[in-house]
Amino acid sequence: MKNKKGQLRIQEMSFMLVAVALFFILVGLFVLSIVYAGINEEATRIAEDRTLSSLTNLADSPEFSCTTSKSNCIDGDKLISLLDKTAYQTFWPYSSLEVIKLSGFGKDRSELVECTIANYPDCDLFKVYDKNVENERAISSFVAICRKDSQNEYIYDKCEIAKLVAGTKLDRG
Repeated sequence: MKNKKGQLRIQEMSFMLVAVALFFILVGLFVLSIVYAGINEEATRIAEDRTLSSLTNLADSPEFSCTTSKSNCIDGDKLISLLDKTAYQTFWPYSSLEVIKLSGFGKDRSELVECTIANYPDCDLFKVYDKNVENERAISSFVAICRKDSQNEYIYDKCEIAKLVAGTKLDRG
């Protein structure tokens, strides 16, 4: 009889140890899922910060900058020549890149007139490129967009405000 009671206690102890081990494994998995979610959110935040910091310097890059020494200024004439150039999709770290002129502010996306060489400067949206990714967050910065214009045989820089919009791909895992 004592032998059976000893075996029963050993079985109870082993079941208890297995139950405690499973409990700690479940707690560990719960903690890991919380930590992983934090890491994923942090990676998304870092990607957005990287996009924003490079976006603020993009207007002063040689491909966009005004010929005069204006800071945070985009040359509209240079910008129109960048349209439909697929080489820039790998040059900048954005999933999409576009410039919306002041005339496009407050309009729906479908109402914006996309810029081409034929309708420039009477347009709203310069779409430099779009990689058409699914999970994308748009980050924008305001810039001046200038172009050469003439009035009464006088050539001058005509400038207006615009929004430089870059998309960053969000990895959801």
